[in-house]
Amino acid sequence: MDIFPHYHYHMATNPINQLVVKLYEKLAKENLKVPDFSRITGIPKDRIYKWKQEGTSPKAEDEATIKAFLYGDAADSPTFITDNRLEEQKTPYLLSRRKQKSQPDLENDGIVYVPIPAQAGYSNRYHDPLYLDNLEKTSLPGFPYKGERYRVFDVKGDSMEPTYKEGYHLVCERIEQDQWYQIANWYIYVVVLENDILVKRLYKKDAETFIAISDNEEFYPQFVILVKDVKELWLVKRKIDWEMAPPKKFEIKL
Repeated sequence: MDIFPHYHYHMATNPINQLVVKLYEKLAKENLKVPDFSRITGIPKDRIYKWKQEGTSPKAEDEATIKAFLYGDAADSPTFITDNRLEEQKTPYLLSRRKQKSQPDLENDGIVYVPIPAQAGYSNRYHDPLYLDNLEKTSLPGFPYKGERYRVFDVKGDSMEPTYKEGYHLVCERIEQDQWYQIANWYIYVVVLENDILVKRLYKKDAETFIAISDNEEFYPQFVILVKDVKELWLVKRKIDWEMAPPKKFEIKL
């Protein structure tokens, strides 16, 4: 079973260690991610990714940790132990996992933040889980936006003024590719291209073409974006700006 079919661009140069294969299968079975396993065990995320991506083998101490996760206390067991038996054994992993679930989890619930300096790299590596894990995550108290369905992008340039100024944060919701043909016209989107990230209003001219529209249209004319060139599409849901109203004088009447 291919646990992560979209990782094919990171093909291992050596055969993947079978213990690592079982680890990834177990993570998928329990609906866990590499960051979960890293947080619980203390093993760095990049090391875990390298076991699969580069075919490297875990060191002895990491191997023992993986076996404890897979087999409970019976670290030398050649077969998997059922979830029921793991529950009965109350292994340190399960106790840690139970504690983890009872606490707020910023890494899972936070939103990946893509500031202006990171946008060039994001355009080329948006599909790289290791890269995304290393980007800053932000949490928005009281907002219903959490997890991988959302991103926060910085506005760069003045093409969307006066609506959005450079440095504004845009909270965006992912539009899945099979829904691009029915996007709502005139709304503002973040468009990820191969070498750029744009913030524009979009008008879907036909099945193959978007018209990109800047609010500062006096200086930024409309242009065409081919649908086939779009890597990701995000609908802007909220803006966060850091501008404060200046002092305002009032007539003192008392």
